[in-house]
Amino acid sequence: MDPSESTDRETDHPNGAYQAAVDYGIDTVQLDYLLTLPPAERLRRHDAALALVLCARKAGIKYYGFDPGSPETSQ
Repeated sequence: MDPSESTDRETDHPNGAYQAAVDYGIDTVQLDYLLTLPPAERLRRHDAALALVLCARKAGIKYYGFDPGSPETSQ
């Protein structure tokens, strides 16, 4: 999607949340692009991102010897 293209996304949100986000300075181009993908592709991308995060967490545990995200380690 070309960033200069206008969307009707503003009308999808009766409370104006989309426009408020744009006015606040949030770049919605990536969001608009992802919403053009079929649900199956969005799920595939989510699964790939989740696998990456889980591998990074395992690597951190292996390197540090503990899970820094665990509530027990923050005490």
